[in-house]
Amino acid sequence: MKEKLIDILSLTAGLTLLLFIQTKGLSERPESLFMVFGIALLLAFISGRLLNSFGLPAITSFLLMGILLGPYSMNVFTKEMINELRLIDDVALSIIAMTAGGEILFRGSRICLRKVFVFVTAQVVVTFSLVFMFLYFFGGFFPGGVFSGLTAIIFMSVIANAKSPATTVAVIVETEAKGKLTDYTLTSAIIKDIMIIIIFAFVLSIYSVEGDVSVGGVIVEEFLSMAAGLILSLIIILYIKYVKANQGVFIILFTIVMTGIAKNMHLNPLLVFLFAGIGVNNFSDYGHMLVKNIEDNSGIIYLVFFFIAGTVVDLPALKVMWIAAFGIVFLRAFATFAGCWIGGTIIREDKYIRNYSFLGFIGQAGVSIGFAKIIGASFGDWGGQLQTLVLAVVAINQIAGPIGFKWALKRAGETKLSL
Repeated sequence: MKEKLIDILSLTAGLTLLLFIQTKGLSERPESLFMVFGIALLLAFISGRLLNSFGLPAITSFLLMGILLGPYSMNVFTKEMINELRLIDDVALSIIAMTAGGEILFRGSRICLRKVFVFVTAQVVVTFSLVFMFLYFFGGFFPGGVFSGLTAIIFMSVIANAKSPATTVAVIVETEAKGKLTDYTLTSAIIKDIMIIIIFAFVLSIYSVEGDVSVGGVIVEEFLSMAAGLILSLIIILYIKYVKANQGVFIILFTIVMTGIAKNMHLNPLLVFLFAGIGVNNFSDYGHMLVKNIEDNSGIIYLVFFFIAGTVVDLPALKVMWIAAFGIVFLRAFATFAGCWIGGTIIREDKYIRNYSFLGFIGQAGVSIGFAKIIGASFGDWGGQLQTLVLAVVAINQIAGPIGFKWALKRAGETKLSL
């Protein structure tokens, strides 16, 4: 009780300090950016510890603090300030992706990869079909006629399949979950993300008024990103094997440098570092060591990533489209459940995979936000409306997703507390 009281007082004092800095205009000075950012991260950490005692995932607290201090609420962080922090955000995502890859072991895996591909394919087909049919017949009831055209319905049906592997990894790391449900959800989330990126690029190349998106180009870029990741994995293996010293520092610095290079080469950093982790874990015996080195420093990584993710949650979009957004949220959740249940039944998996795995696919972040921005920039009025709706849906899912997934892992007996 005493610790909670101290946390509440610290939180109040910190918010008061940030408000004072903002009213004096100090937060807009370039030299004050990292001071304000540091105070904000400290407050997010305190709120995470406070709400975690009530059973909420820490990353949900980080998101909420980002929303509170972001440009759509208290405006302590303006859009310009957030853009200046983008490199930190990119590096955090790269490290999260490498952690995810470091957990995937093709040799001696506890799950059959053939089953996972069937499971993911069933999810994508069922979710797309259910969302498409519902919006085709009932889309006219949504405000602004956003689903009056077939193109908007198709895009929404694709985006309904998108999720956030980073969110999945963060919940798994936080709960120290291990087991079949954990493995299925993590591996499926990654495969699904790659699949949806390619499908979205294909659909965009057909319908884009700009006509400047090449499916072939996207696929080549994705495969080059995977190949680059495998090359990086060999460098990491050689360092761990022969140099050995300061491995955690090397991995962080190496990730910072290579993230910048990957972006300049127009590669996908998510895939680059995902496959770097996969390569280390499958081409050597250092996968566990890689993940441990990252996890020893993972607290600040997840804090940064999800705090910044919270700052871009568009509250005005949620306010304008909240009824439609909640409708899509429930439709997507039902369709995802149906896809997981059907997929789990086809591959004859247990009730935890069939009934609870869908909760690991609710969270949405980077990819969905990126899709929304592309649609808004590529199409006319309905593109802007759909962008607003998707951002509102992402805001809800990114808060609810980690809570639901943490509950599912606990129910399956795979978290540290339930083992």
